[in-house]
Amino acid sequence: MEILEILFVLILLFSLISNFFSIPGNFVIVFDAGWYGLATGFNKFSLTFLLTLLFIAIVVEFLEYIVIAFGARRYGASRLGTISGIILGIVGSISGFFVSPILGAIIGGFIGVIVGTITLELIRGKHFKDALHATYGALIGKVGGLTVKVLGSLTMVVIVASKILI
Repeated sequence: MEILEILFVLILLFSLISNFFSIPGNFVIVFDAGWYGLATGFNKFSLTFLLTLLFIAIVVEFLEYIVIAFGARRYGASRLGTISGIILGIVGSISGFFVSPILGAIIGGFIGVIVGTITLELIRGKHFKDALHATYGALIGKVGGLTVKVLGSLTMVVIVASKILI
């Protein structure tokens, strides 16, 4: 394996891990595949393949937020509570990353969802029990959304790596 392939595989592995930091790892995969394609003159795959990867990345990122929103709304969160949970989940992941790159980012993301959802639901006048119930739904959505995102990334990595390494 040449240095180009080693670097390519390392970036692919980073893309899988980056999903836990609220970094859009699926777009890192697309960037990595595009960079590899340019470096090799697109011998292993075409520009159409790269555009297909981009489409898959967009769909998976969109699905992540849909699943979070669905979980939150299913358990009674308002639209603003859902949006607040998503935004503060991203902020929490980024902030947590600076405390502890792996564990801090994951915990920060979950804390952000909790704080964002429950705070806005309480501000909007919900009883604590109802706000807590909505927050529980947002957390279920966060886990489901992260699962969708990681499975999408894993699928993309396997497809891209098989094109390059086989």
